[in-house]
This record gives sequence, C-alpha cells and structure tokens, in this order.
Amino acid sequence: MKNIALIIGSMMAGGIIAVGGYAYFAAAHPSANTPPVTEKEARKVLFWYDPMYPNTRFDKPGKSPFMDMDLVPKYADEESASATAPGVRIDPTQTQNLGVKTEAVRRGPLTFAQTFPANVSYNEYQFVIMQARAAGFVEKVWPLTVGDKVKKGAPL
Repeated sequence: MKNIALIIGSMMAGGIIAVGGYAYFAAAHPSANTPPVTEKEARKVLFWYDPMYPNTRFDKPGKSPFMDMDLVPKYADEESASATAPGVRIDPTQTQNLGVKTEAVRRGPLTFAQTFPANVSYNEYQFVIMQARAAGFVEKVWPLTVGDKVKKGAPL
C-alpha cells in the first residue's frame, strides 16, 4: 500500500513540474503561428521625459537626474491624438482626482458678490514715529496703548 501511494504521489509531483515547465518555456518562446512584430508595427518613441518635470526631454531611456525615477516614453501616436483634439486636454484620472467639473460656455452678465469679515488697521511694521523739533518738554504722559479708545477732549 505504501508503494502505491509513493508512486501516485511521484506521478502527481511530476505532472505539476511538467505543466509549470511547459508554461514557463511557452511564454519565453513565442510559437511559430504568431508573426514577429516589425519596426513599422512597433510604436515610435519621440522622446523620453521625467513625469515630475515633463518639459525636460531626453533622447534615450534611463533614470531621471532630478528625481531618480525611470523616464517615460512619449509615443508618436499619443502626440497626434492630442494634437487633433481642439481645446484643453486633461487626463481623465487627474480630472477625477481633482473633482473638475465642466459646463458649456454661455454669454451673460457675471454676477458675483462675496462678503468677508475683516478688520482694517495700519501696518505696525511700516509705522514710523516722527518727532517735531520744538522747544519744550513733556511733563506728563497718560497711560494709553495701541488700540485704546479715546473720547473727545481726553488728555493724551
């Protein structure tokens, strides 16, 4: 009984190894039925760019000197697709992430009113004390500070 179980277990392990090996080698070598990709069918790369600095272009792939990220290719068919569409183009993923909402353009008066609570005061950093040249002395100073309310006729 032990020998039969050992034989069946060995056959199952061998079958699993055979299926895994076939899948590995079949993926590594394309079959003769699939035609090879020619250079015409391959997408043409115009330039490489860093996604964090898209205005800087590079001639070949590699790492970005700015952020140490892999450079991303810009293909010729991407350029022609965006050039044919009029107006501003925003990536759909960015539109969803930012919550961009669009509306059709219409002519009409612009009515916009907004109120904000505020205090108007002078800038203390630009406040300059000028001393007038006069013959005399200050004999008494009343205890007042910035922001105190003063009534008419009160001594300063």
